[in-house]
Amino acid sequence: MAKRHARLSLIFIVSIGLWACTLHGTRTDKIAAMDIPLNTGVNDPSFLTDMEKEIIVELNTMRVDPKRYTDFLKSLVGRSQWKQGLDEAILFIEKQEPLPPFKASKGLCLAARSLVNDGGQDGLTGHVGKDGKSMFDRMNIYGKWEGKAGEYLGYGYTEAEAVVARLAIDEGAAGKEGKAYLFDRDFLVVGVSCGPHKSYRIMCAIDFAHSYKEKPDLP
Repeated sequence: MAKRHARLSLIFIVSIGLWACTLHGTRTDKIAAMDIPLNTGVNDPSFLTDMEKEIIVELNTMRVDPKRYTDFLKSLVGRSQWKQGLDEAILFIEKQEPLPPFKASKGLCLAARSLVNDGGQDGLTGHVGKDGKSMFDRMNIYGKWEGKAGEYLGYGYTEAEAVVARLAIDEGAAGKEGKAYLFDRDFLVVGVSCGPHKSYRIMCAIDFAHSYKEKPDLP
């Protein structure tokens, strides 16, 4: 009965951002100078690329200090490619209470990477790979997730700031369904992967979960 109840309580949230742009030169506080943690769960983050590390730091910047992050979003006001939804995002994030940083998970990163590798070379989009595996299937290859899980996909972003800014705009804009990613207290663990994409040049996948128990023999 307990197992059945747990399965009924799961929530599946997915979202896709398709918006190619660059924010080169707009970030006033560089990642290296920030006091926001990369993660609190991975002892050796060498398996992450620089962009993947920066995305995690950007996510945690917003999560730990929403006011600080809205200062960055306000610096984007007036840029034509960022008009739609930007004001809503700023208002939405300004109302949020600070939360603990996401705990990075190697298993979730590998789950995200499997989708990037699977779809990128053929220019595919969406949360189901050409092998037919769903987000849940991929997560279960590298460990076990509990509570609820979600996945955000971004295409065409060459900078970590742009990936996370677009996610923030999606969450803040009226009518969007992604509001339970960044400021949901039940999402505590994150995995990130970015790689080449045939159609959009680059693809990033961000996997979220309440908790995730990794297998002990991860590659």
